[in-house]
This record gives sequence, C-alpha cells and structure tokens, in this order.
Amino acid sequence: MNALVFEPAARSARQIVLRYRVGELRFSTAYWYDTVDFDQLTDRYGEAFMRWMDFHLVAFETNKALSLGPTVVDFGPYTDLVTEPFWNLWETIFHNVWAVWRYENDLPDHRLVPPTEFARRPVEPAGIDPGSVDTLMLVGGGKDSLASISLLEEAGVPYDAFVYSHSTYGRGDHQHELIDGMLAHCRPERHHRGWVFDDAIDSPAARVTGAARRMIAAETVSSYWTALPVALQHGYRNVALGITRSTDEHNLTWHGEDVNYLWGMSSAAERLLHDYLRNHVADVAMFHLLRPIYDVNVFTLLNRRLEAVPSTHSCAQLKPWCGRCAKCLYVWMNYVAWLPQKVVAETIPHNLFDRPENRTILRKMLGLESYKPTDCVGTVGEARLAFLMCRRKGVGGVIADDIDLAPLTADAQATLERYRAVAEPGPTFPAHLAAVVEPQLTAVSAEAALIAQDLLEPR
Repeated sequence: MNALVFEPAARSARQIVLRYRVGELRFSTAYWYDTVDFDQLTDRYGEAFMRWMDFHLVAFETNKALSLGPTVVDFGPYTDLVTEPFWNLWETIFHNVWAVWRYENDLPDHRLVPPTEFARRPVEPAGIDPGSVDTLMLVGGGKDSLASISLLEEAGVPYDAFVYSHSTYGRGDHQHELIDGMLAHCRPERHHRGWVFDDAIDSPAARVTGAARRMIAAETVSSYWTALPVALQHGYRNVALGITRSTDEHNLTWHGEDVNYLWGMSSAAERLLHDYLRNHVADVAMFHLLRPIYDVNVFTLLNRRLEAVPSTHSCAQLKPWCGRCAKCLYVWMNYVAWLPQKVVAETIPHNLFDRPENRTILRKMLGLESYKPTDCVGTVGEARLAFLMCRRKGVGGVIADDIDLAPLTADAQATLERYRAVAEPGPTFPAHLAAVVEPQLTAVSAEAALIAQDLLEPR
C-alpha cells in the first residue's frame, strides 16, 4: 500500500464525485450543491477549464489520504496538469498541516517526492463576470461566522451566505438546521447550500491497516475549493472565511520545527492559497475576514449579537455541543468570560469546569501541561485570560478550583493588550472592505478593554 492514486472526477449537474485510492483501498468525496449547475459552468468556461478545476478539487480532497503514509503519488488522469506552482502549494500544505501527523508517527523528515517533470499551465485563470452581490461569506454556524456577519452587516456590505454540511459531523440536515437557526438572526441577500459526503475521515482505514494513528484532513483548505463552483456560478469576486490571527500560534516545537495543527488556517496558508487561486485558477479573492484580530475581539463582537449567540455551535464531535472536547471547553470558557451569564446559560447550559474528564484538556489549554490541544482553539494566552475572567466572575469547578491564579493575574494586563490589538489587514484583504471594517475593529478593541478591566484588577 505505497501509492496514492488519483482517479477521474465525475460530474453531473448538481454533484461532483472526487475519487482516489491508496493501494487497493478506494475512497471518494461527493460535493452536492443546490445553486450550482456544472453543465452550465462547462458551457460557460469550457471543458479544459472544468478539468483544471476538477483536478484541484480532487487534489485537496485526496491529500487526507497522505495520512496513510504512501510513498508515491500517482496523479493518474491529471498527470499532465501537475505544474510546478501547484506542486509547491500542495506539498507545502501537506508538510505543514500534516506536521501533527508527522509528529504522532515520528517522521520529522518526511517529504513527498516531486514529479520528475512538470506541466505547463493548461489554461488561463478564469475571469468572472461580477454578480449582483460581490461577497460570499462561508458560514459554519460558529462564533467566527456570527462575528464576521456582524462586521459585514454593521458596515452595510451586501453579502450572500454559503453553508455546507460535512458527513464527518453527522447528518447533513441536522447541520443545516442548526446553521439556519443562526442565519435567522442575520440578513444575507441569498443563501446557498452545499453537502459534503466523505467516506475517508470516518473510515477505519488507519486502524485496520496500521499505517497511522489517525486520518488528518485540512478541511479549511478544502473549503476554499468547495466554495469555488459557487463563486464561478454566481459571480462572487470576494469569498470570505471567518478565521482569526489566533490560528497562527503553534502547538509545540519538535526537532526545531513549529508544529501548528491549524496551519491550514494560518496567515501563511491564507496568502499561499489566495495568490495561487488568483494567479492560476480564477479571479477570486479568498481571504480571512477576521485576520486582523484575535479571538479576544471576536468574543467581544458577539455582545452586539446576543440574540443570535444561543444559536451558534462549534463542536466537531457532537453538534451542537458535546461539552467534553477542547473546542467546546474553549468556546464555553470564553463565552463565560466575555458574555452575559444569561446568554451563556441559553447556549451551553452546563458548567464544563465541573466535568473531571476535561481536566487534562484545560491544563493543556492553559499551558500547564504538555502542549496546546490539537483542536480548533485559540492561543494559550487567550485561554489563560478567559480562565482568569471566569474565576473572577465566580465560575469554578472541580477541574478549575485548584489552579493557581497568581501567574495568570501577573500577566493579565499585558495579555489583554497583546490580544486586543488590531493588525493592518493583509494583502489578501480587499481594500474596499478593509476601509469599512477597520473602524469597527478599532472600536471592538476598546470594548474588550472595558469588559475586562474590572475583572483583571488585582484582588
């Protein structure tokens, strides 16, 4: 089982199936859309471009199979499309996102072997005729989605929503119902839906083959490509993801390398994907709307949308909340710290500090043990700040009461100043959006200081 082999994608009007295998093990991912017509896209952009698009969709779904440790990559029917810029992007993403996989399997020097020859770019990037709305917002239903929508709506920026479910998280209908509940408090011009059915991530492939501890996927990276057909169909020139600066912090250092489980959401990955897409695939800007801020400001922003917060969900284990994973604990802890108690109780009606099974997760999150959990959580500094604010609000529990607050208190003011700071929007950020969003972010930073000030005074 040493070769990862790409197989031809299969398109119908509303669906595309992306297929690949590792040795004799076959996998597929199917994307379904309610407002994309692949037949129309083929008529508009031509079969050569559609094949180029298919190749990228297959590639960024297939990369999860690299968790099984194949030593050879065979691009199969797409061998003639493997350009040097594509390879550099694909291999860089694998090396960095799968650093956790390399760490878990003790493979510090593992690299993919490049092709012996590269192809020339087969088509020019697709020009997109602008639609009636310029901005498409990817909406997952969590706190980042709500904060992003708040920024757009308060700035008076028209936007449409693209919501997609993923089979890894359970029934698609349930996921869409949850997100619909949040969007009921919002005002998108239009609501597009997608469904992703993936038979690899939840498969026992890693266990039954003994090839690795687990399958790892770069879902955020894949979501760029999942959204591409929607942008092509409806003329969106800007596709926004709700991702913050907090994703730039690594989990641990290993053999001199910073290992960041969220590298696929990092500013480095954002720049690489944005530039590659614009220069080689289509005239679309995919960027991170919350990149100038950390989670401190995201949770502060939610105070402007308190009626919608109970409709948010963030758990990747059991939606809406399992209450026993790092992501649930991190979000709940920050909700307690930054939001009114009544809103928190309506959102997650349990004290997650009273669950003994969360002890190790909390200690790792606070930098007191091992390394930061490999999950979608913010920085250690933000977690320490939120924990201190929770304790100052009188919220404790069996896993929290014995943690010494003195070191957290000593660093609290400096931590707050660091993480409420607003950075300049980067080169991926559309200038016209930066102009209307920046003043809001500056105001939110001041609001964060006011909320935290009393709680952080030494006692």
